[in-house]
Amino acid sequence: MPNLNPKTSFGSRLGHNFLTGMFLVLPIGLTLYVVTILIGLVASPVQTLIQNLLPFFYDENAKLPDLQSGPAHAALVLISALIMAVILIVLGWLSKRIFGKIFNTWVNNIVERMPGLGALYNTIRQMVDALSGRNKDTFRRVVLVQYPRPDCWCIAFITNEQPTALSEAIGEKVVNVFVPSAPAPTAGFVLQVKADEIKETKLTVTEALGLLMSFGSVVPQPKIKE
Repeated sequence: MPNLNPKTSFGSRLGHNFLTGMFLVLPIGLTLYVVTILIGLVASPVQTLIQNLLPFFYDENAKLPDLQSGPAHAALVLISALIMAVILIVLGWLSKRIFGKIFNTWVNNIVERMPGLGALYNTIRQMVDALSGRNKDTFRRVVLVQYPRPDCWCIAFITNEQPTALSEAIGEKVVNVFVPSAPAPTAGFVLQVKADEIKETKLTVTEALGLLMSFGSVVPQPKIKE
């Protein structure tokens, strides 16, 4: 019988090997890229402060080092990130003490009372608290809801089980669910769904977020009872 599998050309094999190598390196590259962005964001306030204060430590005729590129810029970003990390560690330590909790509450109350800015700040704070695990009541349970059509299920988080004002407007009891998008679960939309149209899952919030951020490829394994 003749061989029906066509022989691949050298160019196609070369292209296939290139794509295989690229997809192998891509997760590491993207991880380093995200880490670099985070370091830049963390270091930015201290970096700006150092750049503004540095001229005071040099004579008027002295040449300042180039902080926009090269080794000096890399050292500046690294030092700024380390200083900011120490500041965040101290803030985290203080937040667990009585003084820190009082100060945090005081700042939150001031910002939340600002027109326009308060609502935005409160929303972002609740989202960050939910994703970090500090406020486990925001994302109460991981469920499945039918969206965008019947028999098509998507992951959602129950955020409020008794939205009285919305239930009265609709005329029946509903539950607030947040339907996140993938791979960025911080974006999404809120639906009002009947309680009997929700399917419960055994997923934790962390497992559901990992499932979303991996485009559904990382599926938690069922727990085996010993």
